[in-house]
Amino acid sequence: MQPMSTNPATASEVHPLEPVLAVLDPVTGSRLAQLQTPILRADEVAATHGDGAFESMHVRGQSAWLLEAHLRRLSHSAAALSLTLPPRDTLEQLVLTAIAGWQERSDAEAGVKLVCARGPEYAPELGPTAYALAFGVSDTLIRRRRTGIGVVSLSFGYPAAERAQAPWLLGGCKTLSYAGNMTALRHAAVAGFDDALFISADGYVLEGATSTVVWAPNPGMLCTTPIDTGILASITAEYLFEHAPELGLKSFRRLITLPELLAADGVWLCSSVRGIIEVTSIDSCLTRRSPLTPRLTALLGFPKSTTEVF
Repeated sequence: MQPMSTNPATASEVHPLEPVLAVLDPVTGSRLAQLQTPILRADEVAATHGDGAFESMHVRGQSAWLLEAHLRRLSHSAAALSLTLPPRDTLEQLVLTAIAGWQERSDAEAGVKLVCARGPEYAPELGPTAYALAFGVSDTLIRRRRTGIGVVSLSFGYPAAERAQAPWLLGGCKTLSYAGNMTALRHAAVAGFDDALFISADGYVLEGATSTVVWAPNPGMLCTTPIDTGILASITAEYLFEHAPELGLKSFRRLITLPELLAADGVWLCSSVRGIIEVTSIDSCLTRRSPLTPRLTALLGFPKSTTEVF
């Protein structure tokens, strides 16, 4: 049975508590601010061009999980954009301020998003704009960890090797130009699916709209797509592969076609806030359910859930 789907833009996806905003103050450093606080000028190129980068992280304790790795990836994205970032310790404190503000009012599972934009188009001397948002993990996402998801395959429009030859396509960068990704999710929802899976023009599986694809070609191995295809280098998948030997698993990066993926012993989408979620169907074709799912979830340190089998 195809899982019920929810449009990613609907209210059911939103945590009942508003996010907590932390901003940079030129005098006091990072501080909390009301969510309604104006922080972008009308000529901010983040709004007019999507010119900037961001990172989303899972909150663990009083910090963000794998914060240093996320800050390194943010630096990589910024370098590709020729974007000057605030100092790393300033960004770290901004994240921690947002997390502390969230935890003052809630002990619910949370994520935190760090946004860095180029700044005002007509006042470049003001420098980049940076802020952090701590937010509650939605009930929809938590439920999908338990039930799994159905995904639809969508053409990415480029061959797998194309972005490596065209750095202006910003392969491997987490930029604010995210309208295409969100449109893919909306397209999936309208078609009755939970998520989208990008397929290269030459037939290879790339990544999810906002996630990385992991699969088990056999019970003792995990694989994901090579990053030289221009996919985002997943910090969650990297951690998973680094620690896979603890479960007796080997890990590799390789290309795979959609028919091969459908024949795998298990398929998952993973990202920093969702953790790892089992794919139960692709284009309405059922995939194999894997007993590895709860073990992979535990290895990544996400809240334990029992996968429902329909």
